[in-house]
Amino acid sequence: MNQNISDQQKRRADNIIWNCAKDYSFVPDFKAYDKNGNVDLYWNILFGSARRHFEYEKLEKLFTMLDSYKDAAVYQSIFWNALEPVLFEKELPVRPVLKRMRPSPDETELKFHNGMTTDEIVDTARQYFFDHYGLYGDGRIQLKFRLRHLRRLSVDSFLQRDRVVIHDHESYHGSADIWNGDYSLSTKMTESELRSFLATKFGKSIYPTEKTARLEKELCVGNHRFTHLFYTKGEIEELHGIYNTFEMHQRKRQADLIASNRAYYQKNLIQNRLLISRLSTSISNSILMHMQPEPVKANSGALNPALAWRAAVLNDEKVFTKKANENAGDMSVDILLDASHSQFSRVNKISSQAYIISEALSRCGVPCRVMSFCSMSGFTVLRLFNAYSSDSDNSRIFDYYAEGCNRDGLAIRAAGNLMSHAPYEHKMLIVLSDVKPLDIAKIRKDEHDLGAPYDEIRALNDTAHEVRRLRAEGISVICIFSGVDEDLPSAKMVYGQDFVRIRDFSLFADTVGKMIIDQMKNGSL
Repeated sequence: MNQNISDQQKRRADNIIWNCAKDYSFVPDFKAYDKNGNVDLYWNILFGSARRHFEYEKLEKLFTMLDSYKDAAVYQSIFWNALEPVLFEKELPVRPVLKRMRPSPDETELKFHNGMTTDEIVDTARQYFFDHYGLYGDGRIQLKFRLRHLRRLSVDSFLQRDRVVIHDHESYHGSADIWNGDYSLSTKMTESELRSFLATKFGKSIYPTEKTARLEKELCVGNHRFTHLFYTKGEIEELHGIYNTFEMHQRKRQADLIASNRAYYQKNLIQNRLLISRLSTSISNSILMHMQPEPVKANSGALNPALAWRAAVLNDEKVFTKKANENAGDMSVDILLDASHSQFSRVNKISSQAYIISEALSRCGVPCRVMSFCSMSGFTVLRLFNAYSSDSDNSRIFDYYAEGCNRDGLAIRAAGNLMSHAPYEHKMLIVLSDVKPLDIAKIRKDEHDLGAPYDEIRALNDTAHEVRRLRAEGISVICIFSGVDEDLPSAKMVYGQDFVRIRDFSLFADTVGKMIIDQMKNGSL
């Protein structure tokens, strides 16, 4: 099979699954494609319908259990082949076309029938995998089955013929399906336990509990009630206890992604260095032009007697005069990277773009900070890669990777809050995003409210509101759009005219430089 599945085919698979599930609040975990990388319509219909007909969170626990074994794909294949006849019978009355589409069913010793509940299906599957493959369900295998597990299992399944299923267990939105002391799966975790899980996954929190609580009280309001924040620099501690089996696999996967980011940049090293040089030259020239001595009103500098009365009468702090842009340190730039799963295929390009901008700004003496965001289990995670200081290591930006959901409105609000405490007069936020906010944590008014999904127009309106609010506070906000054609209207709705889409990477420096310079000319900086 061609492993280079296009974004169009991935999005088509998502839409089929969402449509059949009648739910757009999740990121699909299983997706099916044919050997040419095209969507397999039949199986994606079934993957979506499984969420409608069964309590899918219980199936997720089963999949997570199977993921702890090296032959997980084989076991999951067996499960789906067994569930296929049940889903086919349930969907056939409303989708008679399935009868013509249905491939020859695969025979499996695991059997389900149409009247079974989700619990019965899960219990039957667990017992089957114990009896036939010796799986205890906690990563251990019965002694008499261990020899056969030294080599890869082989079954005649739809996974191994002319169809491939992509199973991304990361797309469980980071739900805390982890092992507890009794070797059973649990998603009923306390807030403290979830924070511990996030610290293991993303790195320890940079704030003590009390400060995080104060930030959540200030920021997790309105559309973001009952959600949480987690701030980290990515300082991962050693694995211990129950996390070893699952997290070792995850960390290996993340390390591979980070290595691929660095390799991608090095592969185009000469071009990237030229882009950094060109961008830094453009920005430097613009800064120099705007640093020409020109007296302007300010909230610090030499007191202007003619304006002094405004402080007492109009509560206007700008009663001083200073020379505009006499110090490049008056300006700072923050870069916010969308790190949700929808960006997974673009992580190499996005990390390179962020590094080029940050490195160019550093050469110009402009303080620049880069952070990413994603959402998991009701938490929006902000990871800080570097600091404003001139000796900050921009290469840590290559540690960027994508997973989970994205609550753009809360992330931009939190980024703006961090920027508000920075000691710079002029501030810019550059967002690298596909402008497709989606989070499983719903918008809820109170504890009894079932809530509305944070997606589509609700999420876009919320994100646009936060962008306008930052601009009203004097922060310039621009977007480097990384999405597809159909989401261009969303980018325009949220960011107005202040977004660019870069199709030709050789034009990256010129395009981004022009946007930054335009903001300076318009008086935003």
